[in-house]
Amino acid sequence: MAGTSDAVRLEKEENLRDIYDNKIPKRVPISIALSNAVVAGYAGLDIRATYWKPSLLREPLLELGERVNTDNSLYGGSVYTPVSSQTLRSINKVMSSTGYMQHPNTVCMEADEYDELIADPYAFIMEKCIPRLYKSLSSESNPCKNILALLQENQLKAAVSREDAELRQELNERFGYQSRVGFNGFGRAPMDWVADQLRSFSGICIDVRRSRAKLIEALEAVYPMIYKVGVCKDPENVDRYRGTNFQLHMASYLREKDFLEVWLPTWKRQVEDYASLGMRSGAFLEHDWGRLLDYVNELPAGSVFAFESTDAKLIKEKLGKKHILSGGFPLQHLTKCTKSEVIDKTKEWLDIMAPGGQYIFGFDKGAITHEDINFENLVAVCETVREYGVYDNPGTPAGEVFNKSDYTHSNSPAFKSKYYTDWEDYLAEFPYTPNEAKSLLTQNEDDFLTLMVMMCS
Repeated sequence: MAGTSDAVRLEKEENLRDIYDNKIPKRVPISIALSNAVVAGYAGLDIRATYWKPSLLREPLLELGERVNTDNSLYGGSVYTPVSSQTLRSINKVMSSTGYMQHPNTVCMEADEYDELIADPYAFIMEKCIPRLYKSLSSESNPCKNILALLQENQLKAAVSREDAELRQELNERFGYQSRVGFNGFGRAPMDWVADQLRSFSGICIDVRRSRAKLIEALEAVYPMIYKVGVCKDPENVDRYRGTNFQLHMASYLREKDFLEVWLPTWKRQVEDYASLGMRSGAFLEHDWGRLLDYVNELPAGSVFAFESTDAKLIKEKLGKKHILSGGFPLQHLTKCTKSEVIDKTKEWLDIMAPGGQYIFGFDKGAITHEDINFENLVAVCETVREYGVYDNPGTPAGEVFNKSDYTHSNSPAFKSKYYTDWEDYLAEFPYTPNEAKSLLTQNEDDFLTLMVMMCS
């Protein structure tokens, strides 16, 4: 099967580059991705099998790629898979009887354990959270085999990842999907991280009221670790076409007072610290952020904000001149509208979001099953965006230009833990190690830290 021409590939990439370069693009870029569950359902495949063998999705993805004309890869994969969760006997990422991966409201930290978390967050993860969330990694429930389980999971994940990567590469070559503009890092807001798995949504809401001072102290304590996971590994060569993305969960459910005093300080510091290095950040604003948009607008220029339930006109008015916006188009339109209706709604949406540039088309949420999508309507939406979302003034300056000198890095302490071996500690134990080993050993420590943090995310 022939690949896409270089001209098509370049056109898809240049539209996004223009947005990131504060220029009006030739047309509104399209960012739509379908999970393996959606693609499997579309093709009548067993969802469970596709987690273990992504190549089963090849033919339906090639078919969908011909129909649905997006700029990014149409294949979104899966955030959680049984390849890892079942091998490690996870309780926080489990498969339903229908084959869909679920994220239960789990707790791996008790309300009286804040002092232990504060003392050494990484050690608390290793000693308490990981064994509680993953039974195969517990020395009590899986004696003498916990290390073996992690090795097995690593090998299985690597094998599946290779097949997944080959599939993605073929799709990129076939359809010219751009892969050099967007996000290549995943960050966590400190309070969201503590809430999502350690204390749970309900637990953290209680802590905000009953243990407020201790929670704030804990967020300060975990900051160096959370910062390290999301920061660019080479601050001397920051790529503004790439960045770190956040999924923001808790903020819109809090009272404004709690948002300002508890949730916002550490995340705002994180984003501004990254900006002082020249990094670009982005975030998915889950739920309705309407009442918080003035605070969001204070964040570094050129941040990329995808949104869900926030009023489109309001978010365009509040953020559209300083930041890049994406998403927001109601997914339910695909199943609740006729083809002509969804075309009209797409045009109405673009009339709001497209003026002045700074917008990447996408949906307000990802489809969970193939039944969430009328594929004929999806095709119509993409065609409408490509034809109607054309600018008559491409290249015109747009948005507020980012300047990293506007931001000063905070004086937060460096990350330290008894489970993290930095280069100086390594040399103290192995003094004959050559300097050529430094980058490899440091990267290995950072990768394992990231793995452990994300396993508790």
